[in-house]
Amino acid sequence: MIKKILLFFLCLSLFLSIPCCKKSPTTPDVPVLVLPTIEYFNANPESIKWGESSTLSWSVTNATTVTIDQGIGTVSAKDTKQVNPGETVTYNLTAKNNDGQKSQSCTIEVIPQAIFELISYSYGYWGYFNHCEVTGKVKNVGNATGYNVMITFQAYNANNVIIDTANGFPANLGNIPVGVKASFSAVFFETNDWNLIAKVTYEISWLTRTGMRLTQTGVILFK
Repeated sequence: MIKKILLFFLCLSLFLSIPCCKKSPTTPDVPVLVLPTIEYFNANPESIKWGESSTLSWSVTNATTVTIDQGIGTVSAKDTKQVNPGETVTYNLTAKNNDGQKSQSCTIEVIPQAIFELISYSYGYWGYFNHCEVTGKVKNVGNATGYNVMITFQAYNANNVIIDTANGFPANLGNIPVGVKASFSAVFFETNDWNLIAKVTYEISWLTRTGMRLTQTGVILFK
């Protein structure tokens, strides 16, 4: 009998030592965030000369608002925009929705360049030789200094035939910094009557920092 009682209590103790299985709490569902997707945002071309333009292109999905800085503002999800920055600039595109936002940037390099403009001119006779002379001012309206700047002229009559040329006597204006005006004069030898001249063409040339010579041309009409 004692053995049976001992066996009973032994079995009971073993049963009580077995840990109870607890029901695990229910894990709440974690919401899935759907952030905007910027498929692309780029500039073409990525490098321009001062005064030229580039085109921004972008495509965005899952966004409620899309904005681009540098004064552009809110834009549609997919579009293009032509820009004309005056200096190297980075554009930042930001796409937002209720779950968050994504950003992407692109940079347009603006290469400094001198650009010249004939801002004034006058014409008359040169001393007692009665040679025709053109005088005036050239201004650097670019964003870089133009080096070894020169200006040359050719005169034409009504039939577009060269009467005389000042190309052999270019006006050397030296180096012209940004925003600076430089005076010039050019003489047309063997031409003493402006009434015979219908137009004058001119060419302004200068060196870049790398030694490349660039030119700009224009026309002065007299009739």
